Amino acid sequence: MTTGRQIAAGKGPVGYALAQATKAHRAELQRRMAQLGLYLGQELLIVDIHHNPDTTQAELVHRIGIEQPTIAKALTRMERTGFVQRTTDPGDRRVTRLRLTERGEAVVDAVTAAWAEVDGQATAGLTDDEARQLIRLLTTVRDNLE
Repeated sequence: MTTGRQIAAGKGPVGYALAQATKAHRAELQRRMAQLGLYLGQELLIVDIHHNPDTTQAELVHRIGIEQPTIAKALTRMERTGFVQRTTDPGDRRVTRLRLTERGEAVVDAVTAAWAEVDGQATAGLTDDEARQLIRLLTTVRDNLE
């Protein structure tokens, strides 16, 4: 009996390999973020807010490139779990500013370390030149699909 996975791998080997690598990479990052009390994707917000304190939600949406409802839901969850705080802008009471709490600031270094460690794990056994070539090839694949 032939499986759907075997057919996918045979008909679209590049896409299948990309999907499998993405799935494994995502699972490892998700595991590491869970250890920090974060859901996957929230780490992008943590690092962005760290580098852009007192940002607005609209500015965050623009920089991150994720839809506003998704960001709003993540920020609400992160506020509830103590990573982010919202404050009213003293100059314009209609504007809400975002800042990391102490808990949020405390995980920034762990988040960026996890990104680097997972990259290292993913490229173990590749030379520096091969890793650069992989980045170049993946960028080309993305550009072709966009």
